Amino acid sequence: MNNIRYYSNFVMIAVYLGLGLLFFFTEIAINTFPNYRKELGITMMVYAVIRTIMIIRKHNREKEDGF
Repeated sequence: MNNIRYYSNFVMIAVYLGLGLLFFFTEIAINTFPNYRKELGITMMVYAVIRTIMIIRKHNREKEDGF
């Protein structure tokens, strides 16, 4: 896997995780998302975790195959 692509995935994970934490623990965008702010934060954090697991599994699988 290309190193730039591999590390840029972790940057996107940090963005999703950061936004999820902001939505869950603060009142950011309270006017835009008044009802589902906490649910949106949880969803973004879960997506970041799932994306991390998928990227690590893909990297390990490609390392075993010798790519």
